[in-house]
Amino acid sequence: MDHPQQHQGGAKALLTRYLQGNASPKEQEQVEYWYSTLHAPASSALSPEERAILQQSILQHVIRQTLPAKPLYQRAWLRYAAMTALFVSLGGWLYTRYQPAPPLIVQTGVGTTRQLLLPDSSIVTLNAGSTLRVAAHFGQHERTVTLDGEAFFVIHPDPARPFRVKHGPLTTTVLGTAFNVRSYPGGENARVAVASGKVQVAAAGKNYILENNETLQYDNGSGLVIKGHEDTALIGQWQQAILDFNGYTLAGMATELQRQYPVRIQLYTTPADTAHYNIRFRRENIHNILDVLAGLTGITYKQENKQIIIYSKTYAH
Repeated sequence: MDHPQQHQGGAKALLTRYLQGNASPKEQEQVEYWYSTLHAPASSALSPEERAILQQSILQHVIRQTLPAKPLYQRAWLRYAAMTALFVSLGGWLYTRYQPAPPLIVQTGVGTTRQLLLPDSSIVTLNAGSTLRVAAHFGQHERTVTLDGEAFFVIHPDPARPFRVKHGPLTTTVLGTAFNVRSYPGGENARVAVASGKVQVAAAGKNYILENNETLQYDNGSGLVIKGHEDTALIGQWQQAILDFNGYTLAGMATELQRQYPVRIQLYTTPADTAHYNIRFRRENIHNILDVLAGLTGITYKQENKQIIIYSKTYAH
């Protein structure tokens, strides 16, 4: 059987056609032959560069990304699930036979969100300034991801392989549900909110069960755990370009604004500025938001070059 080393468009282009179902029967045979020789360099029909492309492309092609993310309840992701059915089955087959690729790290920048379809058909939507780490062995024996930041999860049920999110000192375990995790590093409180289903949160040496509309807040400084409730319609509403400053201090709002807008903010406060605010904005020009905050909180602000300087009501300047 003739298996030429080079193919029109190269190994990466042929692999893409194969994964998308557009390869001819002869091309399918070519790719399957390549897979069979991945661990036999002497007999492989691929050059070292093509072998590297093939191995590194597996996980990257299994996980689909779209930017910006679409609203969760439009269910637009179903189209991606159908398109990637072959990716999922192929990825599972390869995980059991070949050395896994390095962990996948997905990050979002200032003011951006990203939606991912994981190999198990679970959906993850990342908020701005967040990082998600997906282990190379994801789905083989367990489903574990690590989150720094905020994300909304819609988990595909699989009782044999519970889905776990590690975020800071907490671990949230689910069997099939939709929930939001907020866990930015740097002293902010971690928060889990369940939109549907049930999760278990391991925090401070204890396990807490959360069901529909329930929330858990973890104080990173004291280790205090507080359970509460929230309207399902408000959970994960940042996906609809809503800024929800629920229980935020001035410092917390300034930090979030820097995640959502390409600006640098310098905040001047005093020890007396301990108030927490419940304010909700639709994402718009940052100066409009600051004008509203000035009326509600008494802050004043000015802009110097690319920096916004904010003074609290109690700060003399």
